Amino acid sequence: MDICFTGHRPNKLGGYDWNTPKNKMIMEKIKNTVIDLINDSDDKDFTFFCGGALGVDQMAFEIVDNIKGYLKLNLINISLILAMPFEKQDNNWFKQTDKDRLKVQRKCADQVVLVDKLTDYQYNSVPIGEYHPAKMQLRNQFMVDNSEVVIAVWDGSKGGTGNCVKYAKSKGRRIIVIDPNK
Repeated sequence: MDICFTGHRPNKLGGYDWNTPKNKMIMEKIKNTVIDLINDSDDKDFTFFCGGALGVDQMAFEIVDNIKGYLKLNLINISLILAMPFEKQDNNWFKQTDKDRLKVQRKCADQVVLVDKLTDYQYNSVPIGEYHPAKMQLRNQFMVDNSEVVIAVWDGSKGGTGNCVKYAKSKGRRIIVIDPNK
């Protein structure tokens, strides 16, 4: 089973500190959703796509990475793919801890995909490796195109997460919504 995540940035969650009560609650809901998907499936092989961005993307990566280590004992195979929109994704991030976390996730990932290097997902007016907001949506499309299930940490608002959910619906994907405000 192939699964991807989409979700809000820290400003729509519990902030940049993962130890806030709201972020702990969101992470617990993500963990429980992933475990339920695994337990409810007859599959033994799972691929998870995470986008590497601040907020839900990085939280989901860490959660799946932790579950992956535990479930090896149960003969469940989990592949964790970091799907970055472009090489310099973290160039404008302010906190070094966030940049360091992405570096660790790049090392832990089973595969790192730089989506703007893929012919079908290039934004031609911007050089490969450089920032453009459209590349975030293209990264999301890549993850949805390669997944059966989309886990969306989404409050129903417009924006990148809303666009990803709309795209997933247009592709007929199963969508599991986690409302970060409930």
